[in-house]
Amino acid sequence: MNREAVIDEAATGSEPTAKGEFVARPGSRQQRLTTILVLAVLYAGLWLLLSNNQGWAFGSVFVVLAVVCALSASLTLPQVRWRYVPGFLFFFLSRMLMGGIDVARRTLGKSDVAPGWAEHPLSDSSAFARLMLSAITGLLPGTLAARIDGDIMRVHTLDTRRDWQSDVALLETHLSRLFPPAQAPS
Repeated sequence: MNREAVIDEAATGSEPTAKGEFVARPGSRQQRLTTILVLAVLYAGLWLLLSNNQGWAFGSVFVVLAVVCALSASLTLPQVRWRYVPGFLFFFLSRMLMGGIDVARRTLGKSDVAPGWAEHPLSDSSAFARLMLSAITGLLPGTLAARIDGDIMRVHTLDTRRDWQSDVALLETHLSRLFPPAQAPS
């Protein structure tokens, strides 16, 4: 088990699975109570946003049921290398801003597009990193991931003349660092 896995396991009280991922099972009573509190606050905040702060009689039941369901499910969490989070967030937020500017420019100005399909070869990243790549690619300027076939991700781009490949490759690098491939248990 590598150093980050040991740190993450010690910090979360999780158990490693055969794939090197972790099952969320709080160990001590304090960890269980903290997990319940965090989940309750998260689901209550979600209810507050979705219901416009109304219907708390039903919302409180929703919150309790959501916490019970979350705790009863054996969710596997990917290993995260926390030291790479700031770099990923900076990249992600800067590209989202650029994407918003690009959409505004295309909406308000002339719409210079050359749409088309392209293929992006994937590196040896974890399954979770690939899933996140396909989900986040749509937030990059002018791109949308359609599907992954083996080691190829099909991408639709609004402008095939633009260098979208470097943004997707850089995003994949950030995600590969953040969510490393699982190590075989030793």
